[in-house]
Amino acid sequence: MRNVSCLGGWLSTDQSRTPMVDRVGGRPEARPPNGGGALGPRGRGLFGRLLDGMRGDTSQRSEACSIAISSGKGGTGKSFVATSLAVLLHRAGRRTTLVDCDFGLAADHLLLGVKPAASLQQLLAGKATLAQVLVETPCGPRLLPGASGVRKLAAMTDKETLTFAREVAEVAADNDVVLLDLGAGISPAVVLTMLAADHVVVVTQPEIAALVDAYAVVKCVAQLQPNARFHVLVNRVQTPGRGEQAFQKLTEVARQHVGISLDYLGEVLEDPRVSQHRLGQLPLVVTEPEASTSVALRGIAQRLSEVAGPLQPRLVDAEHGIEGRFRSHRLFL
Repeated sequence: MRNVSCLGGWLSTDQSRTPMVDRVGGRPEARPPNGGGALGPRGRGLFGRLLDGMRGDTSQRSEACSIAISSGKGGTGKSFVATSLAVLLHRAGRRTTLVDCDFGLAADHLLLGVKPAASLQQLLAGKATLAQVLVETPCGPRLLPGASGVRKLAAMTDKETLTFAREVAEVAADNDVVLLDLGAGISPAVVLTMLAADHVVVVTQPEIAALVDAYAVVKCVAQLQPNARFHVLVNRVQTPGRGEQAFQKLTEVARQHVGISLDYLGEVLEDPRVSQHRLGQLPLVVTEPEASTSVALRGIAQRLSEVAGPLQPRLVDAEHGIEGRFRSHRLFL
């Protein structure tokens, strides 16, 4: 930590300090035109972020298990899966909150049948508190709604990222499980959220394009976090058993080229009732609990509870909690 304090002193721009003296002429040394420091504003900002990430917090806190729901491409049914799992985990007795992290293109509120008065946009801008933004849904889990049609949130600033991390940590402090419904792909915000979560569920389809994109998600995260824990759900399967075949192809490629093992959660067969389900209605697992899709999702929720469990709060060091992981991993993206 000695070097850190030295760096901190070096970066100081306090104009009241005695100016350095030229060893030859005895004159005060001229300061650079940027106001002091050889790094300049951009360099000081970078070192400030590095130093901020190095500051450790040794306190402990209770924190929920965090699970990111991701997909390599759009159209896999990721948000349908995320909202359904949130309902099923709540009904299994878990205090559950779903965070819509599809920044700028949020839709979970429509799938849960609620109309939020505020969203992440107001929360990150300081115009609303977490309590004002969180929504109680008719089917049980709470929702932290994202914003829809807001381009700015698709590319958050570092300050907004840290604010988001702090608010997610507050949610995690009051739940058993937090589900993070991510946008599709491997944008920096999406990758950072996967790195910060305890577990990553990858929703894919049996088609080759979806599997290639799912592998890209696994590879991108595993290169930054070799201990990341991935669980694969194959959705919209045409014939029984094809989902597991697709998973075997994906896990073999991941094992050979990335050196990481994947866990299989199960498959969900193509079901016309899903596409016919209207936005604004309660989820299918609520309105038609005996439908084949609902039964399959209940089995997947049970499997997830087993492999990612126990889904209950545990004590973590603050620097190793979800906010601390956001802070540290953001330095490398």
